[in-house]
Amino acid sequence: MPADANALKELMSAHPLFSLLDEENARELADSAQLQTWEAGKTLYDFASNADGAFLIAAGRIELTAFVNPGITRTITSGELIGDECLDGQTIRAQTARAQTDCACWLFPSAQLQEAFLGNQQITQARSVLTQSKLLAERVRMSWLEKDEQVHLITRKHPVFLLLSLLLPLLSFALLVIGAAWFGSQRPDLAVLVIIAGFVIGSLWLAWNNHNWANDYYIITNHRMVWVEKVSGFYESRQEAPLGMVVSVGVQSTQAGRILGYADVVVRTIIGNVRFNRVADANVIEHLVEVFWRRRQSDEAAFEEEKMRAALRQKLTGSGDTLRVKAKEADNLPMETDLPLREKSFFAWIFGDFLKVRNEIGGITTYRKHWFILLRKALLPIVVLAGGIILLAAVFTWNFTLLPYNASVFFGILLTLVGFVWLIYNYADWRNDIFRLTPDQVIDIDRKPLGRESKRSAPLEKILAVEYERRGIIPMLLNFGTVFIRVSTEVLTFDNVYQPSKVQEDIFRRMQTAAAASRERDIDAERERVARWFSVYHDQTQTQDPTKRLSPPPL
Repeated sequence: MPADANALKELMSAHPLFSLLDEENARELADSAQLQTWEAGKTLYDFASNADGAFLIAAGRIELTAFVNPGITRTITSGELIGDECLDGQTIRAQTARAQTDCACWLFPSAQLQEAFLGNQQITQARSVLTQSKLLAERVRMSWLEKDEQVHLITRKHPVFLLLSLLLPLLSFALLVIGAAWFGSQRPDLAVLVIIAGFVIGSLWLAWNNHNWANDYYIITNHRMVWVEKVSGFYESRQEAPLGMVVSVGVQSTQAGRILGYADVVVRTIIGNVRFNRVADANVIEHLVEVFWRRRQSDEAAFEEEKMRAALRQKLTGSGDTLRVKAKEADNLPMETDLPLREKSFFAWIFGDFLKVRNEIGGITTYRKHWFILLRKALLPIVVLAGGIILLAAVFTWNFTLLPYNASVFFGILLTLVGFVWLIYNYADWRNDIFRLTPDQVIDIDRKPLGRESKRSAPLEKILAVEYERRGIIPMLLNFGTVFIRVSTEVLTFDNVYQPSKVQEDIFRRMQTAAAASRERDIDAERERVARWFSVYHDQTQTQDPTKRLSPPPL
């Protein structure tokens, strides 16, 4: 089989739709495909042009622009299918596709694609799920996504649970109307007011329940799995796990679920189970999760393979020096103990960064608890301080005392000093509780003024999952909450930090950088070892009698 054909076969097997074809249909469809290439900036097709086929991206990045929203674009990378309007019976393009980089795509003619796809029920269901996911992803704001991160799948709980949540407000309103009609003969004016009030309250209740259902998402990207859960005005949480940690995928259902069409998709990872609870088309989602997980593994393997080829070419051709492991920039950033420390004056300490809850210096980000926590701690000291000042003002200004003059002055000064010292102590206590994110670890420091200090840390490479939650009306309004960092059997917590979702993003971004650096070091070391063996073998084969060539050395 030609190299291009082999590459196409692998590409099709890693796609959620093509992978559902049987061997014969897959082979026939592959035979009809044509490989096409474009330079960066070139247009693959324009809006309203003839939809004569669909493109499976083999390499590069392509930008899609919809005619209805020309300001909104999506970037699609290798492994994805674009221009499949023909499967919906459309004859013209719904978008414009332009190459962001040099790219190559396999073109599948519309007739052959329709013949292979439209008669396959599994493909029809999977494509329906993916289409709904794409439409939902365009409406949902996901500011936490990385630049190179793409949403493969986003879904919600089955709509039946929305209907169940609406039953109680509807039933309550119906009973209210019946009650008002029963007693309306005596006070018709009051009955009308009751019905109007019930209608308003019921409508708000319905809207609130609908909003709560719509706010919960299950998301799979090319990097991670994410579960977003919100209770409007009271609770918010985002849990995630790297896609590379997946071990297996399964479906669990109940009798009620089988009747109503929902089930749980259980994704088993090395840190535990991630559940997509009560979702529709659970079997399809199971297949999609597995495909995206396998694709992630395949992409990483292909990247490492290409690196190995480059190393071997360098060794065997002698075009460069021996490959060396290159340290990432993050590895050269100063650690916490390496930062230059400078003593500050008392007033600079008090007023410098007074209520700053996030600070970044030299690649190290420091977080503090939200200022509301400081305000809550400072409330009683402020009351004591204000009481002392008011007492002194009453003595010196209005000559008003409940005690003898000297005693009033003494107690006024005492309360003022106690309140001031107490206030400064609480401020120092708040300021000394810090959470620090360095290029290679997370640090939780709890330091009591003039007292004990505790410090817990964990390497970024050992972090298994990062979650956050905001619980309560005030944390929701002021946007602070707790970030949970799971390390093996231990959990580090960043308590009451401002914008916990942003803190989670910062940690995840550093985790990705640290993991990539560590993986690159390991791969480079392995490449160097393998390339050195092959270099020795190559040198030996060049110097020996051709009839007595050595076999390649074992790796």
